[in-house]
Amino acid sequence: MSNLPEYTFWNLSVHVDQKGALCPIEFSSLPFSPRRMYFIYDVKELRGGHAHTEEQEVFVCIAGSFSARIHDGAAWHTFAMNQPGQALYTDKMIWHEFDEFSPDAIMLAISSTVYNGTKGYIMELQDFINSKNA
Repeated sequence: MSNLPEYTFWNLSVHVDQKGALCPIEFSSLPFSPRRMYFIYDVKELRGGHAHTEEQEVFVCIAGSFSARIHDGAAWHTFAMNQPGQALYTDKMIWHEFDEFSPDAIMLAISSTVYNGTKGYIMELQDFINSKNA
């Protein structure tokens, strides 16, 4: 997955047999070296709603469903995350937000950075669009 555009939506490999389903994530196939993983569940309101100046992320649907919306500085793009193994890569300087979570939704995030508070975050959409188009 080298030379990716600023965002990419794809399906991870899912292996199903009589024992069940397995969906591996090979870190060597990611466009960055992972430094952190986290997951969210029992979501009550919009998540994300920001862009990063340095951080890259891959968001994976583990269970349930949710909507992923990104803004690339020019337009909105929406992805229905509704099957285990669906993944969305966002480069730095891509606005991302998630909503419409089903009650059983679980989203895994794999990040290129360790958490450092909100340092490197752009929290206002118009500030992001202005920075992106400067």
